Amino acid sequence: MPSWLSKVIHEDPIIRKVSLASLIDRFGNGLLISVLVIYFSFTVGLGPHKTSLALAIGAAAGLICTIPAGHLVDRVGQRPVVVISMITNGLAILALAFVQTFPMLTLCFAIDSIANVFSRNSQQTLIARVGDSRTNPRNRAYTRSINNLGIGLGSLGAGIALSINSEFGYKVAIVLDAVTFLIGAYIYTRVPHFPATLQDREKFDWSIFKDGRYMAATAMAAVTNIQFVVQNVGIPIWIVRYTDAPRWWVSAMLIFNTAAVVLFQMRVSKRTKPLKESANQYFFTGVLLAGACLLYAFAEGPSARLASVIFLVGMVLHVTAELIISMIHWQISFDLADESRQGAYYGIWTLGNGLSEIAGPVVVTYALVSLGKPGWALLAAMFMANSLLFRSIVLRPRVQG
Repeated sequence: MPSWLSKVIHEDPIIRKVSLASLIDRFGNGLLISVLVIYFSFTVGLGPHKTSLALAIGAAAGLICTIPAGHLVDRVGQRPVVVISMITNGLAILALAFVQTFPMLTLCFAIDSIANVFSRNSQQTLIARVGDSRTNPRNRAYTRSINNLGIGLGSLGAGIALSINSEFGYKVAIVLDAVTFLIGAYIYTRVPHFPATLQDREKFDWSIFKDGRYMAATAMAAVTNIQFVVQNVGIPIWIVRYTDAPRWWVSAMLIFNTAAVVLFQMRVSKRTKPLKESANQYFFTGVLLAGACLLYAFAEGPSARLASVIFLVGMVLHVTAELIISMIHWQISFDLADESRQGAYYGIWTLGNGLSEIAGPVVVTYALVSLGKPGWALLAAMFMANSLLFRSIVLRPRVQG
C-alpha cells in the first residue's frame, strides 16, 4: 500500500473494521454532544442544573459497572460484549426522543452509560490486543483520528439542528444517533474473536486495587479528563447564556476541535515519549488548559465577533493539550497494567473516567453558572495543580500488596 494511502486507510483489516464502526458511531455522537444539553435544558425545559444532574447520575450507574465490565471482557473476549453493548446503547438513545421528565431522562442516561462502559472497554482492549508496543501508539492515534472525524461530521448536523432550534430537529438528531449504534454493532460482528485472557470461571482478582501507582494515576487522569466536560457542557452553556456569540458557534467549536484531532493526532503520536520522559509534556498540558479556561472567561462581554474569536483561540490551546493528553493517558492505562488482566485494569481506568463524568458536569456547571468568571479561574487552577502530580505518581515504583 502506498505510504500516502496508509495515512488514510489503515493496513490492518481489523483496525479498518474497528475504525469504520467508530466512524459511524461517533458521527451519531457528534450529532448529540452539543445538542443534548441545549435540548433538554431549554427546549424540553428541564434547565441546565437538572440536565447536568441527570448526566451525573447516569454516569454513576455506569461507574458501578466498570470493574465487572473489564472482568467480563477478560473472561469472554471483546466481540460479544461490544455487539450487545452497542445494541443496548442504540435502544437507550432512541428512548430519549420520547423523554419529557427528569426521572426518565436519568433512567435513559443510566442505561446508555452502563452499556457505554462495556462497549468502550471492549473497543479499547481490542485495539490493544491487535497491536504490540511498537504499533499500538499508531493504532490508537489512527482510531482516535477516525473517531473525531465522525464526531466532526456529526457536528455539522448538530449545527443545523442548533440553528433551526426546533423540537423536531433535535429529535431527528437523537434518532440518527440511535441508528448509528445499531450499524456499529453489525460491523463488530465481522471482527475476529480474540480468545479470553482468563480461564473459564476464573474469579476476579481484587488485588489489583492494591496497585497504588495505577490507582493514583487513574485519579490524576480523571481530574484531567474534566477538560472534556468543559468542552461538552461548559462551553455550550457559557456561549448560550453568557456571551453574545451565536448559538451555532457551539457546533463550530466542536468541529474545529475534532478537525484538529483528525489532522494532527497521528503526528503527535510520532512524538510520543516513554512515560519516564513525559512529565514535562504533561505539565505543559496543564498550562495550556489553564490558559484556555481564562480565555473562555473573557468571552463574556465583548461583541459577538470578538467573543467568537476569543473562544477559537482558547480552543486552539485546549485541543493542543487534548492531543498530548490522549497519547499519554493511553500509555498509562495499558503500560502500567498487568497484560493478562488488561480488561480489569482498564475497568479501573474507566472508573476514573466515570468519576469525571459524575463530578465533571456538577463541578463545571456550578463553577460557571454559580460563580461566573471566577469559576473559570478555579478550573484553570485545578488543571495546573493536577498536571504537577505526574512525576510523583506515574514515575514512582509500582506498589502492590
